Amino acid sequence: MSRFRLQRKTIEPGIQFVGQQFLDSPAIQLFRFSEQSFAEFSSEADFDVIKTNITDTENEVHWINIHGIHDMPLVHRIAEWFGIDRLIIQDIVDTNQRPKVEVHPEHLFVSVKSLLPANQHSIDTEQISFILKGNVILSFQEKKGDHFEHIRTRIREGKGRVRKSKADYLLYLLLDAITGNCYTTLTNMEMQLDMLPEKIMEEPKPEYIATLEAIKRNLFALRKAVVPIKEAILFTEKGQTIQIKSQTLPYFSDLKDQLMQLIDEADINLTRAEGSTNLFFSYQGHRMNEVMKVLTIVATIFIPITFIAGIYGMNFEQFPELSWKYGYPAFWGVVLVAASGMLFYFRRKKWL
Repeated sequence: MSRFRLQRKTIEPGIQFVGQQFLDSPAIQLFRFSEQSFAEFSSEADFDVIKTNITDTENEVHWINIHGIHDMPLVHRIAEWFGIDRLIIQDIVDTNQRPKVEVHPEHLFVSVKSLLPANQHSIDTEQISFILKGNVILSFQEKKGDHFEHIRTRIREGKGRVRKSKADYLLYLLLDAITGNCYTTLTNMEMQLDMLPEKIMEEPKPEYIATLEAIKRNLFALRKAVVPIKEAILFTEKGQTIQIKSQTLPYFSDLKDQLMQLIDEADINLTRAEGSTNLFFSYQGHRMNEVMKVLTIVATIFIPITFIAGIYGMNFEQFPELSWKYGYPAFWGVVLVAASGMLFYFRRKKWL
């Protein structure tokens, strides 16, 4: 058995998931199709209903989709019925598992992260696992969603080449759909990055830094999710699994190119986010400098005025100007001349 993986975390049956609340009841869907026929079955966590509709016909592809991996007995029952290793079951239910691929003699296991925007500052991450075994694909999702609804429509209506192909091509379509979700997430972050520089130059509000930090955090999460998928596809391209047929490898190669482009764009947007962060602090520093410059000029103008007022505020008895008739107007004249002269000098130096 070949493995492409990090250290495994052991999860025993009956474990309670912390930090994730599953509200959806478990559900199972079966799509059984060939180029000439199609059948669809569904059940609420009753695998017996699904099992009776699985055939041994090699020409028919079976796609069994399970929502709700928190139902440990159901996951164990399905996996054991198909002869899936217990360690693979642990990987399926471990939602903190790093995306990876494992090649076994009789099946191929792929675990990926699907990302979609949740709100302005966060993304919704879901682990989805696939097992490709002959003409059967098992997909395990944390919760119900519409990641693959367009693929189901194509199967129902017989569009494209999905009904003309084998299960490995269906696996490609499922991975391609998840890649499309990553592109949607990246596009959402790009739109935010496009608007932020203009807003920052209007007024560098503190919440813009929080937005930028959230974008950078989400970009790192996106990259962390995508890179292992690319590496996994590179792993399958080497021909180390008989589950992916040679005629389907070009599609996986194209998917690899999409993922490499996605990684490049994520890196570019990380650089843009860093640039916007630098712009924020630079523009904020520039505005602070402008404020300090005005305050410094005002303080400088008042220095000679304060000096003159301080001299004539001393309590000496003999001040010749105190008895002068024009002493008070002369004081203001000196003050105005000093202030005007300094303003003229500052303008000449282009400090104002």
